[in-house]
Amino acid sequence: MRAIKNWVLATFILTFLVIIAGGIVRTTQSGMGCPDWPRCFGKWIPPTNASELPADFERYLSKQDIDHTFNVYHTWIEYFNRLFGALLGVFAIIQVALLFRKKTVMKPAYRLAIAFLVTVILTGLFGALVVKFNLAHFSISVHLLFALILTQLQLALVLSVKHKVKTLAVPAKIKKLLIGLLVLLVFQSVLGTMVRIYIDDISKHLDYQQRETWLASTPVAFLIHRSFSWAVLLATLAYTWYCRSFSAIKNKVFLLTGIILLSMATGIILFYLDMPAVAQPLHLLLATLGITQVLNILLQLRTKEAAAEIA
Repeated sequence: MRAIKNWVLATFILTFLVIIAGGIVRTTQSGMGCPDWPRCFGKWIPPTNASELPADFERYLSKQDIDHTFNVYHTWIEYFNRLFGALLGVFAIIQVALLFRKKTVMKPAYRLAIAFLVTVILTGLFGALVVKFNLAHFSISVHLLFALILTQLQLALVLSVKHKVKTLAVPAKIKKLLIGLLVLLVFQSVLGTMVRIYIDDISKHLDYQQRETWLASTPVAFLIHRSFSWAVLLATLAYTWYCRSFSAIKNKVFLLTGIILLSMATGIILFYLDMPAVAQPLHLLLATLGITQVLNILLQLRTKEAAAEIA
């Protein structure tokens, strides 16, 4: 049983590493470093210099709206991103195999493992469409959605194998307020996606130079996203204050508040320090962690009213 718990937790951590790798790909503009899929320039191991390119390499690049030159830096960043995704697939398969032996006594966990594996496969296949459509906004957004779904599925699996689902009895209002906070966070993430789309267009137009001008015109989506972040923070602080006397979840809520504060800090850094590249994947990671922590708390809660009915 310990082996299962350790493997499930390791897969959960690897899922976040895959998200970080994807964020690095985006912030370094390496998404088309490998202009074909599943191979890279027609090879399973990509070239390290232009002399190793296949004779017909232009047929790959000519289909993409990018510079028709070979950039080893972009190629290998994208390649390592794909390797991380493939490794996650291996972890997901082993996870299903480990839980298969326990599927009768751990039915919910086994079903979650199957759902996670299917989503990993779909994410990988959709990655091919991201390349095919040359990083189209919609395809990137859906790809990010798949990543978010993966983290939540694996979180549920972690809690399931540790028998922590619905173990904390709290008043119904605590749960309802937390659901409201989750809605705010999801809405803020949608706004953030709209800002990312705007930045993608501007940065591409400027050949990914002049980072200090990417938000110079302050689009409406960004203004709403920036202003709404204060609403999210105030709602989080209010919830934290309300939960201060509930020892069962107090520390978990404090951790959530810390994540939200760090997310805001990276957003402020992005705006006032001319979009430093390192802050972009961090901002994405913290936004994902915020939603994950809310669901982490929600999945562990059961209302005292429901607990009394069961008793």
